[in-house]
Amino acid sequence: MTKERPEIREHLFRYVQGLTLHCAQTGLCGVRHDREQRLASWLCLASDALGAHVIPVTHDYPSFALGLRRAGVTETLIRFEEQRLIRKMRGVLQIHERKGLEQKACGCCNLLSGTYALV
Repeated sequence: MTKERPEIREHLFRYVQGLTLHCAQTGLCGVRHDREQRLASWLCLASDALGAHVIPVTHDYPSFALGLRRAGVTETLIRFEEQRLIRKMRGVLQIHERKGLEQKACGCCNLLSGTYALV
């Protein structure tokens, strides 16, 4: 099928490149950036992936995805809520101030967003 439809092959190739970059960048991010930067980046990327400002997720998932303690994720989310960047509700995180969250995020967020925009 990919021989008959080279545009599919090209699209899949770009996706694999983006996913490979995402995996490598996530590993580097975990070593170089602090919890607040990593969580802010994750929230922005999750919002982009869903195309919404409401993310149906518990604190366990970003904790697992980022390799962080759940208590640390909760502490950081509380700080974000105090700064009016997000609102926490049971099983849902709602982004209120995207620009402020982007300012807290590390540069990995922009790199990965740009990569997925090409896919």
